[in-house]
Amino acid sequence: MSDLVFSSVVLFISAGAMALSFTFADAVSVLLPRLAAGLGIAAALWMVVKNSLQLARNRRDAADLDDHGHGGPTGTIRNPAEGSAKQDEPVSTHVIDENDAEYVLSQTPRKIWLVTLGFIVGFFVLLSLFGIFIATAALSLTYLVVIGKKSWTFSIVYTVVFTALLWALTRWLTYISTPAGVLIQGG
Repeated sequence: MSDLVFSSVVLFISAGAMALSFTFADAVSVLLPRLAAGLGIAAALWMVVKNSLQLARNRRDAADLDDHGHGGPTGTIRNPAEGSAKQDEPVSTHVIDENDAEYVLSQTPRKIWLVTLGFIVGFFVLLSLFGIFIATAALSLTYLVVIGKKSWTFSIVYTVVFTALLWALTRWLTYISTPAGVLIQGG
């Protein structure tokens, strides 16, 4: 249920951002906000539909179990041989979903948390010193080689192509000014 609420909030915010983008004068620089808002709307709609169907399926399954005398939304099991006068026996109905975000985050080892935080801090340090393009290139190259265990050739080609696409997107397509570094001007 909380996923459905969260998805609905994201849908509302994305729709508001899209509507707000149409209040600005026509310019090339509104392309990226509209693309981001459109992607947010599409993803949020997908999640709202998916979560609504899952909620309906769970309710239907709970109702089917009640009709046959087993289980129900309260997590109880009834023994038909003992009749309905006997008190229901509670059972645990919690199933661990290894793809659940809370489960994944609670089971992540400390080393992985520290490495992740190190990458984040390192990126922002490089961003402030050298600008967005060098920071992005350094992060992607380091991540691919160290964490992804990719070959140097693949990592360098990927980094060059990714950084070039980022540069082309910000310079030629959206005209977004990027953060310049303290040591290297021009971002």
